[in-house]
Amino acid sequence: MQNTKGLALEVRLSAYIDGEVSEVERRELEHLVHYDDEARLLLEMLKAGNNFGNSAFEEFLHDPVPLSLVRHIKQGSGAMPRNERAPVAPQRKNRVKIWPRALVASLALFLVGGSTGFIIGKASNDTALPTTAVAARTWLDDIADYHRIYARQAKHLVEVPASQEETIKSWLSQSVGIPFRLPDLEAQGLTFQGARLLVAAGKPVAQLMYKSSDGDVVAICFLKSKPGSTDSPATESIRDDLAMISWQKSGASYVVVGSSAKANLQELADRVSAQII
Repeated sequence: MQNTKGLALEVRLSAYIDGEVSEVERRELEHLVHYDDEARLLLEMLKAGNNFGNSAFEEFLHDPVPLSLVRHIKQGSGAMPRNERAPVAPQRKNRVKIWPRALVASLALFLVGGSTGFIIGKASNDTALPTTAVAARTWLDDIADYHRIYARQAKHLVEVPASQEETIKSWLSQSVGIPFRLPDLEAQGLTFQGARLLVAAGKPVAQLMYKSSDGDVVAICFLKSKPGSTDSPATESIRDDLAMISWQKSGASYVVVGSSAKANLQELADRVSAQII
């Protein structure tokens, strides 16, 4: 068994997929993948790459070996004509039977050894993910997608209307695992419309919907944070036409979503943070 602690996460997860880690490290990695969305996505990507590699390698082993390559390796010299395939013929002698397999195995070990050396060598010099890797989606990306859809629903903006305030609070508190109060944003020109239950990053998310007299929709969304998460100040991010103010507080992650043209979104987020707990 390998001890991969201290190596890049992709190397540790690769060893985990191959069953080359100790029982203690296996449990540690499974716990990490269970609670860390980025680690879970990386594991899925590695598994997909592993399956693709196995499939390609299987096809390679069944592909006919060029006769010119066999002749060149046997003789140690001479040109290697291209596009010449070994004819399919009955296996008459043990030497004929064994040699192509040995050749293919040698080539395969060369290819696999080279690629493994590249991965481990790179990991020892760079413990971060490659900068060319596609950034993993977060729960905020899912929330932005939901908001673009539901904010346009004039007649079906919410699942449960604002008139059922107590139902909303008990329903979402139990579903998400976070007790909360409904923020009063009337002074900011926003009226509470009702609520929805969403799923983002595989977790239940509460969504509180507010609307201005002009028809602008602002959403407050929150979900339970990962174990061990600490409070963090509000940060702003832009998703095309949407602005998002997100923060962590008291074991929950929050975000206020609205049009990127809305000037007072930070003020709204401050008011929500002060009232919702």
